[in-house]
Amino acid sequence: MKNFLINNFNKILLSIFTISLVFLGISFTIDGNAKQLIDDSFTQAIIVFGSAKALNAVISLAQGTELSLPFFVVAIGEVLDPVNDLVEQFSLVMLASMISLGIQKIFLNFVTNGIYNYILFFMVIVFNIWLYKRFKKDNKLRDIFFKVVFVLLFLRFAIPMISYVNDISYNYFVKEEYNIEKLNKSIVKVKDDVSRVNEDTLQAKTQSSIFDKIVEKFDKDYYSDKIEEYTKAVDNSSEYIIDLIIVFVFQTIFLPILFLFVLYWFVKSIFKMKNI
Repeated sequence: MKNFLINNFNKILLSIFTISLVFLGISFTIDGNAKQLIDDSFTQAIIVFGSAKALNAVISLAQGTELSLPFFVVAIGEVLDPVNDLVEQFSLVMLASMISLGIQKIFLNFVTNGIYNYILFFMVIVFNIWLYKRFKKDNKLRDIFFKVVFVLLFLRFAIPMISYVNDISYNYFVKEEYNIEKLNKSIVKVKDDVSRVNEDTLQAKTQSSIFDKIVEKFDKDYYSDKIEEYTKAVDNSSEYIIDLIIVFVFQTIFLPILFLFVLYWFVKSIFKMKNI
């Protein structure tokens, strides 16, 4: 018995490690928490995406607002063109972020599914039997089977951990400078401010008398004031949008891509291992 333990010490450790992992995967609450974190991130992304589309809508309305001066027409909305272009690009980023979160959720559902766990359990049992019991000319098949088991075990825990890494990195390293909730509230405020200026402009047009409209056509201060109102309404909006782009690209695009590189490195390393 003592000789067996000494001669098979590494295999015994490997058995303890793999069996512990598979039981941990079946019974641990990490899956429920990971799913909740992804759901929360997806909900948050939808809210921010909705705010961006609402801002895009009120800016588009403003871009259709025209004020006539003698000999030429002033399109007030032209002041908002750079912001609107940035909002449209931000909407694409948010769409990509939601797609990324959706894909993460699919992968998470896949590796936490009961079928996956039972298949993994069966393969780990076979792995441990094959670890000690050898068969004739089984070197190649045994080597491939062992490496596949390691990859499946890695995926079982690595994919749920992505949501934890996202949550920890955001709350401890990102949130203080790039708070999504505060930035979203700022975007909503910009939308409300632009909408208010739109309403004031349209209301002034409909309620002005003919004399007021004639006087207004020659009042340059009216146009400069109106442009200033729109400029103030979108003040700092570009900064808010860029900050949101940074945090969502980091969380939903950069970190998953980093995970793919880690996965690639791990799989490549596993398949370069010598026979156990």
